Amino acid sequence: MDWAETFDYYWYQKADPRASQLPLLESPIIIPVILCFYFYFVLKWGPKYMKDRTPYDLKIFRMCYNIFLIISNAIIIQQFISAGWFTEMTVFCEPADYSNNPKSMKVVHTLWLGLLTKIVDLLETGVYVLRKKDRQVSFLHLYHHVSTVLVCWIITRYTPVAEISFPMLVNCAEHVIMYTYYLFTSFGAKWQRILKPIKPLITILQMVQFIVMTVYLLQPFMPHCNGLKTPSAVLILNYVMNFVLFYSFFKNTYTKPAKKVE
Repeated sequence: MDWAETFDYYWYQKADPRASQLPLLESPIIIPVILCFYFYFVLKWGPKYMKDRTPYDLKIFRMCYNIFLIISNAIIIQQFISAGWFTEMTVFCEPADYSNNPKSMKVVHTLWLGLLTKIVDLLETGVYVLRKKDRQVSFLHLYHHVSTVLVCWIITRYTPVAEISFPMLVNCAEHVIMYTYYLFTSFGAKWQRILKPIKPLITILQMVQFIVMTVYLLQPFMPHCNGLKTPSAVLILNYVMNFVLFYSFFKNTYTKPAKKVE
């Protein structure tokens, strides 16, 4: 096959027709363009614009942003449950369903909604830049946000089935907790002092979700399961990388070296 035929095969023929025509999924360039603008703003234009300016507070925006993500992630959880999770579908070797029945289609559209929330998550980095919180714009932060968007984009376009949606369900539950914490800390220094002991627990919760999702995605590689091996392998690789980065952050930020005994 020549390049055009190869592209047509992998981009169009291999895609799930139920999802491939949804907004942001129909074109191969929309998501990459969004991420290019994201990198340009947070790594070049934003810091240059803020160089000689006073940091913005953005308190009201941050509060509204956190409330929006709490509600949107909760809605995604509710939609997954109404699609059959924990009732008709189980976490053990759930078969892939590519049919057009209502609950299967609800999984497709809910995964797409999940992708939208991951794109909205990118605004968090822009807020850090405008508030001159440069330490927050780390490799961990950039990798986590960008890899999540890319993985959700590919998974939703090619394998939007219940089997592969469980990690999104877990992630949204973690995000409801995390953004609730962020909402209260946005109220000011008093709440930040009160909630300071919880801060490392949020990072631990993030690491725990990566473990849970990785263990779940190992199922297709077991003899008794006939699951989706390739997308599971891609997700596992991403979750392991995220876990390593979050663990390194946790160790460097919250673990103090033991004092030497004289």
